[in-house]
Amino acid sequence: MANNQNGNNNSTGNFMAGIIVGSIVGAATALLLAPKSGRELRSDINDQVGTIKEKSGEWKDSVIEKSSEFTTAAKEKTEQYYQIAADKASVVKEKADQLRNVVKDKADGWKETVNEAGEVIEEQSNNEQAQISTEAGQPVKSDANDELIEQK
Repeated sequence: MANNQNGNNNSTGNFMAGIIVGSIVGAATALLLAPKSGRELRSDINDQVGTIKEKSGEWKDSVIEKSSEFTTAAKEKTEQYYQIAADKASVVKEKADQLRNVVKDKADGWKETVNEAGEVIEEQSNNEQAQISTEAGQPVKSDANDELIEQK
């Protein structure tokens, strides 16, 4: 899009330059080929130069005005796109924070489940070890202090 606008500005500038050059060449040709006296010719040339200066000043002012309008429009669009991007970034950050919290909660839940399962497995293992030791007639060791538990 910017490339297209740049091309339009370049085409407009080329067109304006063509108008100015064409006007100068046409006026000079008309003045030099017209059958007039030297004084009339110089007077006509001065008049035409004044007219060309006036028109080129008007065109310059028009170009400055249009470039100012383009600059203002570009600034406004840039500000709009910046605001849209900032809003979208805020939404993405909020969603990422929500997702992080959900994942953290799930991970904490799984951690708790795994710890509970580990405790259950450890308790079952101790019970089975105690049962095997009892059946074999050997003293049973507790897991906390490795002390002997007296059998009944």
